[in-house]
Amino acid sequence: MSLVVLQLPFGSGLTEAAGQVAVLAGTLVLMLMLVALVGFAYKSLRGDGIRWPDETEPDPEKDGAQPGGPDDEWDYY
Repeated sequence: MSLVVLQLPFGSGLTEAAGQVAVLAGTLVLMLMLVALVGFAYKSLRGDGIRWPDETEPDPEKDGAQPGGPDDEWDYY
């Protein structure tokens, strides 16, 4: 069984730069996961914590089936 090892010449900044990029990417992913967890916990605890602009409250008058237009294929939706 032979083991292949990638060896770069000592003193090249390539390995150090790649390591720094990997650490930076890992930190960014960890921070995004933490923000998502906090947002999820806030919404779960508050019930209505995160509201999107396109979300509207359901209209109680339009509860159930709604009649379609005169040129619709369906009579009710």
